[in-house]
Amino acid sequence: MPASQQVIHYLKIDHLKGVRNLQEIRFDEKNLTSIVGVNGSGKSTILHALACCYKPESGKTRKNWKFSDFFTPTTHSTWKGSKFTMVHSYREGTQEISHEETTYRKMTDRWSPKYIRRPERFVDFIGIKTCVPRIEEERAAGTIKFSTKKHDDSDLIIAEMSNIFNKNYDELSVHVTANGKIFPGLSLKSIKYSSLAMGAGEQRVIQILSSVFTAPKYGLILIDEIDLLLHTDALKRLLRSISGRASSKNLQVIFTSHRETILTESDIVSIKHLHTIEIKDSSVIAGGTTHPLEAKTLCFSNTTPDILHRLTGDMTRTLEVFVEDDVAKSIVDWEASRLKIKRHVNTVFYGSASNCFSVVGGLALTKKYDREKQLYVLDGDVLSKEDERKTQLEKVVSGTEEGREQFREKCVDGIRQFNPSSDFGLSPESQIHHMIRSLDPNDLSGSEREIYDISSDIEYEKDKHYLIGKIISTLNVERSVGLSQIINLAAKSNYWYTYTQQVRDWLTHAATIVSQPDV
Repeated sequence: MPASQQVIHYLKIDHLKGVRNLQEIRFDEKNLTSIVGVNGSGKSTILHALACCYKPESGKTRKNWKFSDFFTPTTHSTWKGSKFTMVHSYREGTQEISHEETTYRKMTDRWSPKYIRRPERFVDFIGIKTCVPRIEEERAAGTIKFSTKKHDDSDLIIAEMSNIFNKNYDELSVHVTANGKIFPGLSLKSIKYSSLAMGAGEQRVIQILSSVFTAPKYGLILIDEIDLLLHTDALKRLLRSISGRASSKNLQVIFTSHRETILTESDIVSIKHLHTIEIKDSSVIAGGTTHPLEAKTLCFSNTTPDILHRLTGDMTRTLEVFVEDDVAKSIVDWEASRLKIKRHVNTVFYGSASNCFSVVGGLALTKKYDREKQLYVLDGDVLSKEDERKTQLEKVVSGTEEGREQFREKCVDGIRQFNPSSDFGLSPESQIHHMIRSLDPNDLSGSEREIYDISSDIEYEKDKHYLIGKIISTLNVERSVGLSQIINLAAKSNYWYTYTQQVRDWLTHAATIVSQPDV
């Protein structure tokens, strides 16, 4: 019985080229996943591994990717010791197989499991080689003759091409030479041309769209360096096009990128940022001694460049507070200003809540963690229980060896959270919205009364995280200005003290540190 409804949940990588001890990189959060990171961080390595996880569907003529295609043994490396695990689900007839673990490794001269025993799935890998213009690969010296036919999905793909490049293409065609070579072709304003005369960007987008729009349901499409050859607007439109098709066909599209533009598309793309650190805390290394090659790869989800810069740099102010976003930062800033220590506090965004544990764990592993001078703040709407936090930290530092539990407890001790009331939405936006509405309007005037009135008019918002944004939009001011005004008003609420207590207590203690003469 052929498999169907395949989905990869995540990979766990023990050792694969430069990727070491990566506890989890997820691919099931959105149909599109982008892997980003500096050169050599392992982006392409993960794509190559994914391409080899499946065998082609029975009876289908597809490229059968093997580890030797990407991990070719050489004098310098045979890739022995490589090991990673794919956690995936699929259906066979009426039977659903959920979160099955398949481990791939090379302990001897061959990879296991045997290729014939791999699970089945449609897989297409689009590598950097596809960026090379066809004319540079062509060796024919004379006239190239071919027969032409319209591409089966011409109308569909041409509509997307026209939107992406802002050109009114007429048709997508297929040119075939006598010896079987295939060249895609375009028609623009009735002028026909093959890929031998195309721009490299056009050529590659045709290949990407052809793959996405002809793939069967639940297919896996892997694209290395999706942003190559495309200007920013074209890249954004390409991602929107892929997302629409992937959603309707339940495709998983995983790609690598170097472009920070990807970070602005987080509503349709799950962004995974790879960063490898050298472990310097001997308490979490087997045997208790550091080794110059002991390394760990961390994966951050939907984060910002700031936090990666911090992991590779040093503290710039006496105190550091790590928060999820600008709403949390505004709350911390207000409390720090009240204590007259704002000038000593550097606030860094880490993005989604799960990143908090990668940050604190990463800094602790590299011996850059200081509980007295660093605070890690959760919004309090998720991962609010201590056992949940320890589970998250186990993804950064796993194992039960001596010293590891104490290490995780040390990291947890540096985390605080806001204390949301369970009477309404747990997000900071919902809590602040409620605080403002709880005030007596007769005690307010000017801009404070205006903010109160706007907040009172908002009875319902489907996405609670947009509540503050809606108030700011109505106020017609810059976001930073609006946030400051809103937090100043919310701080007058009776709910404020309880909501911010953990953060305020830490900052109050920190104020005694910065007041010392040697600080």
